[in-house]
Amino acid sequence: MVVHVVKETIEQNSVTTDDEGNAWILKRINLQEGLQHNLVQVDFFEDAFMSVPNEPARQNVEFVISPYPVIPTKMNLQSDPPIQSNRYPAAGDDSILFKVIGNILQAGGSQYTQFPSLQIASNNKSYFYTDHVYINMHIAGAASTTYDNIAYSFMLVFDDKRVDSFTHSLGVVSESHNAMCAELMSNGAMRSIEALRGNVFPMWRYGGIRPEHTLNTLATGAYFLPINTRDAEAMSTTPQIRSVVADSRGMSAFDEAFGNRFPDWIRMHLNGGLVSGAIRDQWPPTKYTDSGNLRML
Repeated sequence: MVVHVVKETIEQNSVTTDDEGNAWILKRINLQEGLQHNLVQVDFFEDAFMSVPNEPARQNVEFVISPYPVIPTKMNLQSDPPIQSNRYPAAGDDSILFKVIGNILQAGGSQYTQFPSLQIASNNKSYFYTDHVYINMHIAGAASTTYDNIAYSFMLVFDDKRVDSFTHSLGVVSESHNAMCAELMSNGAMRSIEALRGNVFPMWRYGGIRPEHTLNTLATGAYFLPINTRDAEAMSTTPQIRSVVADSRGMSAFDEAFGNRFPDWIRMHLNGGLVSGAIRDQWPPTKYTDSGNLRML
């Protein structure tokens, strides 16, 4: 493994935003070919205070480190007026190695948040295979406005290792596909509190929860409890155990006492025959050839 440090800067005297208030700056860093690049540490620093107009009140900036140039999405960075559109993909996207978002302040000393956090970024585990990495910058501010005195520094620490050509080629193909990000994202299923209570956890019913209960240690209930090896264990037949398993599937209304019944967790780690049906008394006889191989009948 070879560890090396890459220091790079983004410095511009001035940048003018478009009609929607966006400006994009891109910088490429070339790396050695044929390696797996492990980005183990990332650092970010604001070297100068950018000139900021009085309006709008909130003006933002994004930085992304990625194997390929990041495609701006059709999602908003800020939905409150004035709307700031075309933000970068979310930090959790597979194409993103490191992301910073900040609020540019007129008095200088902008406020930034980053992903991974400062603690994780100092011991990062992200890796990629392409022979280049990009620093992407997005200014989201006032439309058709010039921003002066832009200067930022980056430090990237790579721990590279050699991999076979097949692994490297598949990694490059995967990263190029991941770079083609979705312009609109909508994920995560919406659920009501009633659905969470009633559908996700079987011990819950709409509107309430069962009272507290314990497992009976007598008779069949002892089958599901760890006991001392010197103690005698009450014998239970297979039909008795199956009836307990069936009872554990039954539901009680939230306003009714649970009673002398069995909780749902006793179904864990049961033998297949106790849950699905009777176990055959005798298996079919087997026959073997002279060579010792089992014959299929």
